[in-house]
Formats: sequence, C-alpha cells, structure tokens
Amino acid sequence: MDQKRKICEWFEQLKMPAGHASNLLKRVDMEHEKLFGMKSHDCHVFMETLLPIAFSSLPERIWKPMTEISLFFKDLCSSTLTEENLIRMERNIPIIMNMLEKILPPGFWDVMENLPMHLVHEARLGGPVQARWMYQFERETANFCSYYFTSDVPCSRNRPNHHDDGGEVAREPLSILNQPGEGSKNRTRRHLSSMEFKSASIHVLLNFPQVKPFLDYFVQLYGNDKVFDYFST
Repeated sequence: MDQKRKICEWFEQLKMPAGHASNLLKRVDMEHEKLFGMKSHDCHVFMETLLPIAFSSLPERIWKPMTEISLFFKDLCSSTLTEENLIRMERNIPIIMNMLEKILPPGFWDVMENLPMHLVHEARLGGPVQARWMYQFERETANFCSYYFTSDVPCSRNRPNHHDDGGEVAREPLSILNQPGEGSKNRTRRHLSSMEFKSASIHVLLNFPQVKPFLDYFVQLYGNDKVFDYFST
C-alpha cells in the first residue's frame, strides 16, 4: 500500500508541458490510492513515457519487462517506422510478453493484453499508427464539435491558459510575456546557467511574433542551413 501511495504522490506532482497531456493532478485519487478518468491520450503518455520512471524502484525482474513493453509501444507509435525496427520488434515482443506473464496474475490476461503480438504485423500492413488509431480522431472530433457549443459551455476553445490564475496582465512589450498570472509565493531568485540562458534565448527567437520578420529576413539572406548553424553554436 505504501508503494501505491508513493506512485500516486509522484503522479500528483508531475509537471507536463502544456498540451502534452490533460491535467494529471485531477486523475489521482489519494483516498483510494489509484488513478482514474485518464483519457486514451493520457494512457499513451503514461505507457510510453512515465511507466519506466514510475516503477523504477521495483525489483529488476519486474521493472525490466515493464520498461521493455513501454519502449515497444514508444517505437510502435513513432512518426516513422523502418523495416529493420519492425523485424526487431516482431522478434522481441513474444519474449517481452513471456516475461510479463511471469510477474502478472493470470486474471490480468485477456484478449486485449495479448494484442501486442499482432500490432507489428498490423503496422507492416497499415503503416504508422497516426493514420489508423482512433484516439487522435476522437480528439479532433471533440474540437470540431466545440465550434457549435454556446459560449457558456467550457471547452478547449474558451478554456483559459494553464498559467492563468486570475492575476493581472503584465504590460510587457513582447506578447509572449504578456500573460495573466501571479508569481509563486515560494519563488526564489537565481542566475541561469549558460545552457539555460541559451535555451531561453532560442525560445525567444523562435516563438516571439515580433522577432519573426527579422528571422524571415535572416533566412532569405543566408538560408535555413545558416540559421541552423547559428542556433547550434
């Protein structure tokens, strides 16, 4: 029970990039020590990214097969597939499933848990999953339907920004800094490292609308390769 609570506490404190997943804080039930209400996209994020980290403290005989199945789905759901990787995945998945059968109870296994055995062959026939699996189409359908909602219905189109906590709008000349919000009461002041400063500078150059005309002019003069070399140095 302590392990379940630790995982729930870790999951509750996760900070994900905006739009990468839903608000995972709302998916944790600390009273019953479980996760609930996760959307299909959230399950994919957990399966492909968070699973090896969440169970990293478990013994290797348990953690290793869970990591292997996580990497299998991460490779399967990548934007590009190669014949070499598909052959490797097809060869490894029976071994991974056998390892999982040794650590998971018999009641866990049904037809869905055996489905990974056939997914590589399906990828050979149909290509990358982005054009075949349903969860992204469900997301787009919900977004399309939101255009017909009345203004008082909360949806992705009228939802405030994640960092909007009701504070005043900053009067900054740059649009990316002109966002509503209040500073954290526990904030501290520190200097950025050289790597952090470089990352912040690149983010500014690539995302500020006010900088875009200068960036386009730079590309016209020197080409995309020079821009890439500039940001790489």
